[in-house]
Amino acid sequence: MASKGSLVQTAVVVPAPTTVRGQSTKLYATPDGKHIAYGAGRTAVIRPIADGDGETRLFGHAHNVTVVKPLSAYYAASGDAAGNVKVWDTTGNYSLKLEAKPLAKINDIAVDAEGKRLVVVGEGRSGFGASFNLDTGSSIGEISGHSKVVNGVAMRGSRPFRAVTGSDDFSTCFLHGVPFKYASTSRRHSRFVQSVAYSPSGALFASAGSDGQVLLYDGTTGEDKGALVDADGPEEQAHAKTVFAVAFAADGKTVATSGADGVTKLWDVESAKVLQKWAFDEGDEVSSQQVGNVFVGTSLVSLSFSGTLHVLDPSSSTPVRALVGHQNPVTALAVAAPNADTIVSGDSAGRVLATGLKGGAAGAVKAVEGQGHKGLVVDVVQTQEGGFVSAGYDDVVKGLSKEAFSSASLPTSSQPKALASAAPTSSALLLATVSSASLLSSSGSSLSSTTDLALPSSSSSASLLAAALSPSGDFAALSTDDAKVHLFDGAGAFQRSIELRANATALAFGVAKGGSPVVAVGLQTGKIPLYDPASGELVQNRWADISARVTCLAFDAQQGKKLAAASLDESVRVYDVDAPSAILSLKNLHRGGVNKVAWAGEGKLVSGGADGAIRVLEVKSA
Repeated sequence: MASKGSLVQTAVVVPAPTTVRGQSTKLYATPDGKHIAYGAGRTAVIRPIADGDGETRLFGHAHNVTVVKPLSAYYAASGDAAGNVKVWDTTGNYSLKLEAKPLAKINDIAVDAEGKRLVVVGEGRSGFGASFNLDTGSSIGEISGHSKVVNGVAMRGSRPFRAVTGSDDFSTCFLHGVPFKYASTSRRHSRFVQSVAYSPSGALFASAGSDGQVLLYDGTTGEDKGALVDADGPEEQAHAKTVFAVAFAADGKTVATSGADGVTKLWDVESAKVLQKWAFDEGDEVSSQQVGNVFVGTSLVSLSFSGTLHVLDPSSSTPVRALVGHQNPVTALAVAAPNADTIVSGDSAGRVLATGLKGGAAGAVKAVEGQGHKGLVVDVVQTQEGGFVSAGYDDVVKGLSKEAFSSASLPTSSQPKALASAAPTSSALLLATVSSASLLSSSGSSLSSTTDLALPSSSSSASLLAAALSPSGDFAALSTDDAKVHLFDGAGAFQRSIELRANATALAFGVAKGGSPVVAVGLQTGKIPLYDPASGELVQNRWADISARVTCLAFDAQQGKKLAAASLDESVRVYDVDAPSAILSLKNLHRGGVNKVAWAGEGKLVSGGADGAIRVLEVKSA
């Protein structure tokens, strides 16, 4: 098929770090002190912490990424939950320098100051760590001394080479190298060791554990060098609860610790006294836990369990900024009309975010405040009044703005499957649940169901899959899992059914060549036929180039003739009703599949996928 023009990505809203209850999340910084690196789902992320400080780099794995370690200005190493380690080029082509599977799961990665030797730790059948030369891939010693999972590793930044590991067996092991070999074990911790870190000079290393302790050691011999104890806290402890992360500043004079008590502390290394404290409130005790930290240049970044990255100035008790993103697949997406200045997105955990949008650039990301959803957000749509309505797996439809959820709420009879809006030309809203559908009314602070849509008797026992409203509000469409699409008029009266060869998983109304309405039907098989909603007749059936289930369809609001399609094949495509053979596509866009796509004004698209990212695309005509 012909392609006239192109789809180009202009911006990406980066997903937040993946966090796991009771485990440390590893954060690292690039050598230039401007970017932070972490794992987000199956994506390795390297992103700037300040606007204009460089581009974001995303590298995919087949399994969840557990750690990302920048090695130099040109390479980074990432490890995943299946034990794979990949060393890849960060300059743009993402070519692989090294690929190995030394363990069953990777928990942490360390590299020497020369960028030539790598130590990885985690879980394995025959051991809990491995080391190898980056140039040859050959082993450079044995990582041993533990009887349980190893959670952290750090290497001395100067010769003689040393490495330290921390484990669930309550111990830290000290290794001499190269080649690496076991030297000694310290059992000063009384619970899991979560994190270890070397000072830049190599004179000290520190370990942090679930016992609330942060302990110091001689970086060359491994001898005990005391502990960090908060005089205002529990006796002989640095934090009241688990300490998930410890990191040294670039000058080695201060060290940061972050814990399950929701507090991050900055300590003076020489005096072992607290210089600064930051307490975080993310709405509940678990979300507020600080599970990772790292110094990025002169800033300190601390990670909440909720996924929020707090950028801190060591000289101020007030956070500089918060970096927010989705930790889970994006499942709902809407763009504020008519200015297309905000993206409202929801994910599979119920979190709803608002992202500033100007032209092809994405701006600040903020959480929509208030009592949101307690389960997967099925859809977010805009109302004619300029607000938004969302539906979730908690069986509730809610009203919201760009800033907060409102008091408007409507319980549903069963689990919602789709929510559609005819805005801005009509006030009509359509809700489809598993077993029923109804037209809704949204007015100010109230939501109500006005008309129930009755399916024909032949599909009365079928489950609903997708829903759509025509821009004028004259037509409504519902698809059911008996491979049918049912059409209704604007008042909710049944008109006719269309029989298909496969289930319809996405629906959208647009405009045909002659100006009459048309409904696009995205099938489970990847095909997108067009039908006349007035007669139920097939208009055209030429779009069959998608290789997996169609997840979302959206016609442009300007003319209603350009159709954007999202699919599980990880692609976004744009079709033209007037020129069916002119197809634009952008493949490998969201790892795991594209869940939603929406127009953001003329020639602009936004997409959300299973990778938790939101991408801004420009539709370029030939």
